[in-house]
Amino acid sequence: MPVFIPTTDPYKVLPPKIIMAENQIREILRRADRNGDGYLSKDELKKAFKEFGSKLPGWRAGRFLKKVDNGGQLNMEELDIVVDYALSRYNFTK
Repeated sequence: MPVFIPTTDPYKVLPPKIIMAENQIREILRRADRNGDGYLSKDELKKAFKEFGSKLPGWRAGRFLKKVDNGGQLNMEELDIVVDYALSRYNFTK
């Protein structure tokens, strides 16, 4: 699922660096899903945040699960929120 980033110009496309960064984040999240069930548990999300470079990955994972999810795991739609957050917070355009 592509991430929606609002722009003032509807014909403006996202820069290639942002698209590449989104793909990089999604790959990290895909690898973090160790059991391949399409959901991320707190431990799996913690590993992803650690790879993003978060200083407090366990706390960050717990906060996301409290704010975004009801069942203790993040599904694919909820992962879009993580992708948006990571794009805004961490440096993926190296």
